[in-house]
Amino acid sequence: MDISQPFFWMNGVLATDLIEITDDSGALDDGGFWAVSTTFEGRQTYAKFANVIRGASFPEVGRWDGLEGIWQSSISQSDFEKYVEEIRSQIAKGNVYQVNACRILVTEIDINRSLVGLFSKMLEANPAPSACYLKLPDIEIASASPELFISRRGSSIKTSPIKGTRKLSETGSSFSEKDKSENIMIVDLMRNDFGRVCRSGTVKVTELLRSELHPGLEHLVSDICGELESEIKWGQVLSNVLPPGSVSGTPKSTAVELIEKLEPTDRGPYCGALGWVEGDNAELSVAIRLFWRMGNKLKFGTGAGITWASEPEAEWEETELKAAKLLSIAGGFRADRWPYGDGLFETIRVENGQAQLLDQHLKRARKSAATLGYEIPSDFEIFEAIGSLTDVEVGRLRLTFGQRFQVLLDPYVDSKNSVKVGLRNLEFDPTAKAHKKFPYTANLEMLTDARVDGFDEVIIVNQDGLVCEGAVSNYVFRIDDLWLTPNLDVGILPGIMREQIIANGLAIEAQILVADLERATHAFALSSLRIAQPISEIAGRRMREDEISNQWRDKLREILSSHSIG
Repeated sequence: MDISQPFFWMNGVLATDLIEITDDSGALDDGGFWAVSTTFEGRQTYAKFANVIRGASFPEVGRWDGLEGIWQSSISQSDFEKYVEEIRSQIAKGNVYQVNACRILVTEIDINRSLVGLFSKMLEANPAPSACYLKLPDIEIASASPELFISRRGSSIKTSPIKGTRKLSETGSSFSEKDKSENIMIVDLMRNDFGRVCRSGTVKVTELLRSELHPGLEHLVSDICGELESEIKWGQVLSNVLPPGSVSGTPKSTAVELIEKLEPTDRGPYCGALGWVEGDNAELSVAIRLFWRMGNKLKFGTGAGITWASEPEAEWEETELKAAKLLSIAGGFRADRWPYGDGLFETIRVENGQAQLLDQHLKRARKSAATLGYEIPSDFEIFEAIGSLTDVEVGRLRLTFGQRFQVLLDPYVDSKNSVKVGLRNLEFDPTAKAHKKFPYTANLEMLTDARVDGFDEVIIVNQDGLVCEGAVSNYVFRIDDLWLTPNLDVGILPGIMREQIIANGLAIEAQILVADLERATHAFALSSLRIAQPISEIAGRRMREDEISNQWRDKLREILSSHSIG
């Protein structure tokens, strides 16, 4: 099979040998096999194929080498949260009951690069019941949709809207009342849509609010069935049910108007319908969890259902959750230059063309990977991916090991300033701090909060009153003329620089109570990137920056240099 030519695949149905493409829904009534893609805005693409094989595996293709670009969102977090508030305002006025708010992520891709490899990897890493691939001359779509839009067999028709999404780690308790009420609203909407095309009295909710498990996620799903009117045409069916209720809102017409007004870009194939029609049989998915390529732009959509009970920040996080797994498979970075999904990472200082303490970083990553089940490439593959660093005077090298291995190298400028550090009480499981994991959002938010409060970093104090680590630092303190760093078992990351100062006699491990900090005279924030940054204040109390601290820092530098830190 020539995968460079147009073809279609969905759940073992493989269609090849393209005959024609039209936007006329009347063509669907000819009994032939048609691949269907409609946009949320109502544009229709129907592609007729001559050859159809059932029970076919997706064609074997080469591996997918992940993307390296930045995914840019059509709506920033702050604007999305304002969007949610505007929807809530419209709900308060009684104009609408629920709206599905979406945003589009875009990155660049080589114009000649196909998505077949990506879709193949999606089938392997994120199998979905309505996964679908469509390649036409001017568009390519790869979808891992979990949601059935229309299944038709003769006159029988079914839809299974999803409303309610959460992480698998949250299973065990029931879905929230917000999720349940949202699902029921969409069930009512779809019953109404079906009522316009089905025989009176045949539309029934055959299952309400069941749970479905999907890769990394749990969904709340309902089923609505009906019997179509006799002699009904496909154009009549589609015009009455599109766009899908679960990705528009209720009342549908008002929700669509709000979406058109408040979303800055068209959704395109995202949130339309995707699948196939053959006579009076069909399988159409709600076109979500979907990549589509047009020219050198690759796009991906994500959204969340908004009700009066919605919290703007939580709805943004839901869009992130829905996007994370598939974008981690595709590759590329968020706007903040972190990867999507979860995994391990190492941040390494590059100085004078050398990645410092690289062996120690990889040893730590491999130890964590063995415990947590992540895959780390061989040293050779890692070194090859890093490439030459000869021209880098000072840089930040980030290695991430998650759904895929990625390398990011940025310039870095050393700070000449000492830092002010605050205190933060935090209850947590000490074992959760043992591995350097992303997403790193909580740490970075902690750092942001510290800066709002006038500090550069924080010292975390655990539930037992013991000094731990910072948002992005380990610490060493001079207390009673001894250099001390907190024990690992209080809940800290086994930092590489921390390891170096202990191994070389520059500090000893100790339990440090928050009250002990009153006797601290000198202190440093430790990290692989900043090495050792002097602390000028702890919670407003001045630290000394004198010959003692200078000698300690110089000694650390000498040790690192003598150990051939590259």
